[in-house]
Amino acid sequence: MTQTKSPTRRLSLSPEQIRARILDAAADCLVEGGFASGRLLSAIARRAGLSRPTLYKYGGTIDDIKQALLERELAAFLDALAPRLRALTWSVDGIADLLIFIVGYARGHTLLSAALRDVPELVLPVFTLQAAEPIRLISEMAEPIVREQVDNGSIPPVDVPVLADVLFRVTLSTVLIRSDLDFDDPATLRSYLHTAIKFAAELPTT
Repeated sequence: MTQTKSPTRRLSLSPEQIRARILDAAADCLVEGGFASGRLLSAIARRAGLSRPTLYKYGGTIDDIKQALLERELAAFLDALAPRLRALTWSVDGIADLLIFIVGYARGHTLLSAALRDVPELVLPVFTLQAAEPIRLISEMAEPIVREQVDNGSIPPVDVPVLADVLFRVTLSTVLIRSDLDFDDPATLRSYLHTAIKFAAELPTT
């Protein structure tokens, strides 16, 4: 976890660095159980080594900080996803590899795990009833990369919004739905996804 920062150096930081420090501190506090805390702003200020006025100036309210943190984490995921989309091969193994990365990223995300642990009633709507926005962002990022792959013949023409929606739903189901299958085991996850994709690929279209 990030150590509590000394306030003596904050004046030498740029606004961007201060905001990054606030988000780093917020992530640490939330992972440690701060989702249910009534004094989360104070905890973030202490962890970041900032005064409350400075925290408000650069971070805003707790809702502003949580939204900014969500956007930062989604951007980091999209950055990690982009090269894998560029290297995608249109095969059972290729699609399985892409899904294994996405599912593993989500299941191993400490902040998401902490949120599901502490405030599932707040998190689940974001990825279910309110999922249109993250799906739209993923689709917009993927569109030019997938079109490039289509144009050079690496993959067949695909409907990118539908592809993004399918990948999102498959990932969500493996993260949120608990069963006897241990998806934390890479071999189990690969076997499951490989079987599911192969099964779907072999179905007739009529």
